[in-house]
Amino acid sequence: MLLNERRLRITGRADLKRATLAGLAAMVSVAVVSFEGGIHAADLQARLISFAGCATFALFGVIAARNAAEELAAVVALRGGPGAAGVVRLLMSIGGYLVVLVTLLGLLAVPVQKFLLSGAITGVILGIAAQQSLANMFAGLLLLFSRPFTVGEWIVVNSGGMGGTYEGRVRSIGLTFTTLDTPDGPLSSRTPG
Repeated sequence: MLLNERRLRITGRADLKRATLAGLAAMVSVAVVSFEGGIHAADLQARLISFAGCATFALFGVIAARNAAEELAAVVALRGGPGAAGVVRLLMSIGGYLVVLVTLLGLLAVPVQKFLLSGAITGVILGIAAQQSLANMFAGLLLLFSRPFTVGEWIVVNSGGMGGTYEGRVRSIGLTFTTLDTPDGPLSSRTPG
């Protein structure tokens, strides 16, 4: 684990620095677009600067979202393994890209209220349909961040739902499953949710 922690210090800081610098550049480009009057400004030069600012925002916003997702995935990989890190990277990337898209649509003066309303309604429907899976995923995130046990540690699990008491060494901790190596063989259980 020491090698992975050292690698996180070296590469994680680089991802964090890139995400911070790209985020600052994206915010500056938003300020430039707002200062110039947006894409509907009366002056042609102001409109061109606004379009360039929008393109700059999109570029740096995507870079910031990607590097922030990489940084968070590196932290999760140390605590929960590469499988959990991949899922967290994907979810963080999607969330970051959505923020960039909504902000870019606002800069381009596209009415986003209808998109947000339809997205909210869709989100509620999907949230109700996937309630148990989402509960398991958030419970897995809680395990990854609170670290009541780590990979390689010997633990005892008392669970009536799984049929009693189990002892074993933690093989992996994911967002939806925790795997133990027990004397009777591997045991995978859903994260309590």
